[in-house]
Parts: sequence; C-alpha cells; structure tokens
Amino acid sequence: MRSTIKISGRSVGTGYPTYVIAEIGSNHDSDLEKAKEIIRAAKYAGADAVKFQSFTAEGLLNPLRPDTDGKWSAHPAYPIIERLTVPEQWHELLFQFCASVGITFLSAPFDEGRAELLHEIGVPAFKLASGELTNEPLLKQVASYGKPIILSTGAAYLEEVRRAVEVILEQKNFEAALLHCASLYPPKYEDMNITAMTTLAREFGCPVGFSDHTPGNTVATAAVALGASIIEKHITLDRKLKGPDHPYAMEVEEFKFMVSEIRNLEKALGDGVKRPSESEMAERVGARRSIYARTDIHRGDVITTDMVKLVRHAYGLEPRDLGGIIGKTALRDLVKDMPVQREDICA
Repeated sequence: MRSTIKISGRSVGTGYPTYVIAEIGSNHDSDLEKAKEIIRAAKYAGADAVKFQSFTAEGLLNPLRPDTDGKWSAHPAYPIIERLTVPEQWHELLFQFCASVGITFLSAPFDEGRAELLHEIGVPAFKLASGELTNEPLLKQVASYGKPIILSTGAAYLEEVRRAVEVILEQKNFEAALLHCASLYPPKYEDMNITAMTTLAREFGCPVGFSDHTPGNTVATAAVALGASIIEKHITLDRKLKGPDHPYAMEVEEFKFMVSEIRNLEKALGDGVKRPSESEMAERVGARRSIYARTDIHRGDVITTDMVKLVRHAYGLEPRDLGGIIGKTALRDLVKDMPVQREDICA
C-alpha cells in the first residue's frame, strides 16, 4: 500500500497536514438546507472535507430482529433509518454545493447501489464505516473504482483488518488509509487504545488516522501527536438537537478550536531533528555561560582558577575550555569582567 494518498489534489500521509473530516452523518435531520448550513459551518471551522452516510433502510438493516425471548419482531431502529436516509437526488446537489463552498464532499456507502451512485457523481475518495470491514462484496466494488479508500476499523481484530486490506489490494487499488476507532457512542477513554493506530501504520505502511467519538479534542489531538494523518469527528449545529448523532458531536466553535489545536500541534511537532530553532539562536548566547576574567589579568600572568569565572552570557570561551587555559600564560592584558577569548591565552 502507498504511504501517501491524494484526495482532491491534497496529499494525505506522514509529513503533510492532518486531513480533517467533519462527519455530518445524520445531523442534517432530513433537511437539505440544514445540511448545507452544516457544510458552510464545517468550512468555517477549518475542515478539509465533510462526510455524509449514504444508505437506504432496505440496504442497511433487516426490518425484523429477535427479542430477548427469541421471537422476531419489528426492528425499532428501522423507521429512524428510513427517516434519516439521504435521498438519492441530494447527493449530486450536496457534491456541487461543497464544490462551491470549497470543501471536499465525502460519503460512506452502505450498499452497492449507493456506492455506484457516489462513483457516478464523482466523489474523489470513498469512506467505509467500521461495520463494512467484513463486507467483502462492498469492499471489492469500492476498491474496483480505483479511488482512495478511507476504512474505519472499529471493533476489529488485526487479522480482520489484514483481510480487508487484502481484498482492496486484490482489486489493484493501492491507495487506502486505515482509521483506528472505538465503535461506541461515546466510548470511555479506556476503550480508545489509540496506540493501536501505530500498529496499523507499522503493519500496513499506509496513512493512518483516528475516527473519534469521545467528548472534546483531547484524544483527537493526542492521535495527531502519535502520527494520525486523518482525523474524523462528528459536527453539529447544536448538540441539544434530537437525533442519534447530535449528542456526541462537536458544535461548530468547538470543532474550529480542535482544528486550531491540531494545526498548532503540527507546528510544534517539527521534523524530529534535534537542533535549535532560529528563534532560539540568541539563547545560545544569552542563557549559556562562558569564561570571564574575575580580576584584572596582566600580560605574562599564568592563569589560575581564581582569576576566571563562568558566568552568562556566552561571549567568550566555552566552559569546556576552562581546563585548557589553567596554567597557561596570558598573551595580553585582560580587564576584569570581560570575556576571555582564545587569542588572549598562549596555546
């Protein structure tokens, strides 16, 4: 798998800015204008992409499920799924609206029909939810389009992830990113295990990231520090709104703050080379010590320890040179409290 993928011309991988996805999910509440409002808000908050979920109730969920006594009855979530379905005609409208706003449109297909629809409207990449990790027919179909795939891995064992990657590679698709995730809404911090993300990076050599359902930005920014190239986080206009995704989503200003924290962290991470920054160069003089004359020293004097001192600032010989000048002869007069230079002392 490639170490870098490209989405709408944006490189995603180690060494590039974190790709931030604002997950709208079902927070549009079946209102097209609200969906557009959240898209505008995500752009304002600094997200690189918004993400919807493309499903139908029929293609996602069996209408019946077993009760605790083993009897099959109507699934209580089925009417909710029907209500929150993104209508087919919305996809092109939202895709075009995102283009006009200047943010990338992504969506996660949950069946073959919706995957084909997304391909036809021209999405630059596919996002696949954790629950589809073992849905090999859908994996094969999406991979066959040859577009980058962002695959969440919540509730999965490493070998299940490995099999999903094999399915993608079998379609000659080498552009995939893997998101670590805890498929809980919201999860406890002890459920997160975000260091598993580094395992994914080591095992598969592809961009990795984190799909976050925890409150606040603590875990998301920590994931960036651990090497996340992608952060996905739910966004809402108001967390108090009714709906399955609103309660654990970030409100717009919170999302904006998270993006700001991520960008600040990226600057702070640097390149890993241990060296002073340009801004620190003055401190190499200001905060370090050097050798100064403690008393007036005359030409021809033999230098002793009581004639010199180690104090700030570093305008003279370094402290490590102290042993090398003791017992040597002064070549010129040295004034008290002035720095000692190499040319002042006989070699």
